[in-house]
Amino acid sequence: MLPASDLSDILANLAALNLQPNTTAAILAAVLAPLLRSSEPERDASASVPWAARSRRPGRRARSKPRSSARQKRKYRRHAPSEARNRALAALQANPEATPTEVAKIAKVSRSTVVIARNKIEKEARKAARKAMPSTISKPAERRQRAQRFLQAQLANGPRRVTDVEEAAAKAHVDPQALEQARGDLGIVVSRSNAGGVQAVQWSLPG
Repeated sequence: MLPASDLSDILANLAALNLQPNTTAAILAAVLAPLLRSSEPERDASASVPWAARSRRPGRRARSKPRSSARQKRKYRRHAPSEARNRALAALQANPEATPTEVAKIAKVSRSTVVIARNKIEKEARKAARKAMPSTISKPAERRQRAQRFLQAQLANGPRRVTDVEEAAAKAHVDPQALEQARGDLGIVVSRSNAGGVQAVQWSLPG
């Protein structure tokens, strides 16, 4: 606080000057304001510092978040060695009716290796079956042309019973719908015969 003696000296000097009240008030405000500010106690600098910063110990580093990407576990696929897989394949081919556990004991491999080998055999069998039936995966036009060639070959030596032709077409994997279309395309002649005392429908090439 400003001492009372200093304040009284300032007021006495102003009174001796015989100034206007407004002027005296302005001079007092200009003189006393800096003195009053300088006489105020200094504020604690630590009061403006956030609590979190004050509570942190010097020299102690803040904890960082764990990097989850660096700790992610890598996934590996286990593959059976080629030698063990080959033994399992040989044992499966020699014992097709045996269970995976029995084959594993025979080949001296793990049961999972036998399962993998069996899946491989089944996959190759399905692939071979698809190759053996081209009519089921070919285009309609190709199936129709194949049926035409089949009928021409079957009826080249003369009329044949329809049942015999249809059985031969099934064995040759000729599509039944394509066979009917080919019969119309070639103009197959339908007739009846009395072979063996039984009437049978037969097909023959025109002309």
